[in-house]
Amino acid sequence: MKYTKLLASLFFAGLLLSGCGSNNKEDPAAAAQPAATPAGSSANALASTTIVTTTGKSIQVDRTAGGFIFHGYEGKIVLLEVYGDTCPHCEAAIPSYNALQAKYPNDVVIIALESYGTLTNAAKQQYITIPKANTGNMFSFIRELTGYGLQAVPYLMILDRNGDYTYQQVLADFPAAEIDSRIQQLL
Repeated sequence: MKYTKLLASLFFAGLLLSGCGSNNKEDPAAAAQPAATPAGSSANALASTTIVTTTGKSIQVDRTAGGFIFHGYEGKIVLLEVYGDTCPHCEAAIPSYNALQAKYPNDVVIIALESYGTLTNAAKQQYITIPKANTGNMFSFIRELTGYGLQAVPYLMILDRNGDYTYQQVLADFPAAEIDSRIQQLL
């Protein structure tokens, strides 16, 4: 019994220090397919994909050398979160993301990419949510740009107004003051 409690304590301590693990298993065939750059997209795009929100809105995303351009959100600071719907750290961060979206409605857009789960928390998220099935090639794009292998969530990437990424981190606890300070620096 003592060993069971010790093992459980070590497991939960590991989760707190590194975020939740992901059972995200991308289809290797889908990840290997190159994303074509459609005519009329940004000249500096290396590749493009389309993501679709929980409300059915399609967003074209161009992968650039320094980040991503989310068409329709150009000129905004983008907080791009990779989350797991059943991850307690991800769920705990929802009020902080909601508060940031409300504080900066004209300057910041928050986009959450589900890496696993069943969207049970999507109704709580007052920002753009993308179900795993509708993430296009975004996980491959993130891996190519940053080297982040999607092993742990929540993961946050911040893109400046030009779409260049300026910050990335797996977050066991959401550092609201630090993220707000980073947004202030990018305004």
